[in-house]
Formats: sequence, structure tokens, C-alpha cells
Amino acid sequence: MGWDHGLSEEDSSSAPRIGIRCQKTKRDGNTCKASALIGKKYCALHSDDGRAAELGSKGGRRRSVYKPGDLREFTAPKTASDLRDLLAESIVEIRAGKLDPRVGNALGYLGASYLRALEVSEIESRLDALETSQRSAERAIFQSNPADSKREERS
Repeated sequence: MGWDHGLSEEDSSSAPRIGIRCQKTKRDGNTCKASALIGKKYCALHSDDGRAAELGSKGGRRRSVYKPGDLREFTAPKTASDLRDLLAESIVEIRAGKLDPRVGNALGYLGASYLRALEVSEIESRLDALETSQRSAERAIFQSNPADSKREERS
């Protein structure tokens, strides 16, 4: 039962070949190092004519360079609605193939951070307004009743 895995001599001739390498010669002159398909002399990539070229073409399109000059000029967003418009335009450009999806992904990530910054900025300005209003009210109270404030200080 050694190398033949328990197969008789007649059965071993019809058994799948294990360890056979693809016999395709690549452009650089070397042979392909992938395992051949069972019962074939080529691997999955080389058994189908044109398959390697098709996959290479898909990879090239995926990594194609997008030109920033092809993009519509857009001013920096100042409000949430400006950011909404920028993201909507980016979605359209990605779908049309004018914008790299990775750039769109970065815009989405940065857009979320920008919205958080806008929210914090709005809260800060509202808090400043409340604090200013509170100080004004306190000053008005102390200025209108100086005697009352002196009595409170003595107590």
C-alpha cells in the first residue's frame, strides 16, 4: 500500500494525476508552476484560451488611473447640505466611471468626520451664546439691586 494508495495497477492508470504541473510556457519563457486540472495538461487559467487576458484586462480596469482634471470643480463644503451635494455628485461620478471608488470611499469617510465637526461646532456656538446670556442676566440682576446683593453677601 505505499505510493499507489491501495490502487491496483489497472485502477492507477485511470486515477487522477496528483502533482502534475501546468505545461503552458509563459511569455518570459518559463513554464507555469500551477497545478494542472485533473485529467488535463493545463491549469485553470491556461486551460481556457483568452482567460488570462480577460482577467488581466479586468485587473487593469480596476487599477486604472482617474484624472482629477476630469472632475467637476467643487468648492469646499461649508454646511451639511453642501456636503450632501458633494457626496451625491461623487456617487454619480463613481457610477459613471469618472471617479475612482477608492476616492469615493475616502470622501465618504471624510464626509462623516466633517459632519461630526459641524455638529460639535454648532454645539460650541450654542453653548457660548447660553454662557453669554447667563453672564448678561447675572450682571443685570446685580446692577438692578445692589442693596440686595450686599445683604446676601453679609448673610
